[in-house]
Amino acid sequence: MIRLTEGPLAALRARPLAEEVARAATRRPGYRDHPVDLRDPRGTDPMTEVTAQGIAGQNAYWSDRTAPYHGRVAGSVPDLLLRAPLVTRLQGVDARLAPYGLQLWVFDAWRPIAVQNHFHTRWMPDHLRTLHPDWDAPRIAFETERYWARGAEGGIDPASPPPHATGAAVDLTIRYRDGAELFMGTLFDDVSETSNTDALEADPEGLAFSAREARANRRLLYWLMVEAGFANNPTEWWHFSRGDQMWARITGAEAAYYSIAPGVPPSSR
Repeated sequence: MIRLTEGPLAALRARPLAEEVARAATRRPGYRDHPVDLRDPRGTDPMTEVTAQGIAGQNAYWSDRTAPYHGRVAGSVPDLLLRAPLVTRLQGVDARLAPYGLQLWVFDAWRPIAVQNHFHTRWMPDHLRTLHPDWDAPRIAFETERYWARGAEGGIDPASPPPHATGAAVDLTIRYRDGAELFMGTLFDDVSETSNTDALEADPEGLAFSAREARANRRLLYWLMVEAGFANNPTEWWHFSRGDQMWARITGAEAAYYSIAPGVPPSSR
């Protein structure tokens, strides 16, 4: 087994990402208004269960162990569903990790709209009001949407779907095949500035060992996924997508080609 400090992946761990992520951050605002080409034939790409295709993971919202929730989220499902062409790309990333005894670990993929609504409309605003009772409603709304995309209480608009409702967004990390996740500096779903993909890039000489390791591991995940054709959400080191509006906005594509995921239960739309 190759050590992470050796071989091709060592170069990715040493490759800065601040410039790329800063560029993405300037492009991200307003991504839900980016055009979606509903006539693109790729929009009918089928969904497939990630773990059935050899990619490891467990739905974090179905689990009763995921911090900081420590309980199953109402409306969640055990499945990890993703568009089939994206799963093929994840398999390619896994192949690059395999010689190091590593693999991807998926937290979330397609997400029922009930889960999206729960966090956007209820959980996150309540959390922020508790932490910052002096914040007014516009500030609460602004901070909420930095981490939780607008839901769809009355049904999803095909021209503006939440990213995870498209089946083209995936939340993931890297772990050793014996189960230990690489240290990334925060928990999955940590809603803080430290979750920004480039949060650990500044002042490298002042970083502690743990922060240096997290920086290297975030770089590794970022470059592996970008080289596989995904775009990263700059406020979440774990979130990557391809074909949805955020991907289109960040990469400069004329339009997204994925809207509402096909073949999901109508009650979840």
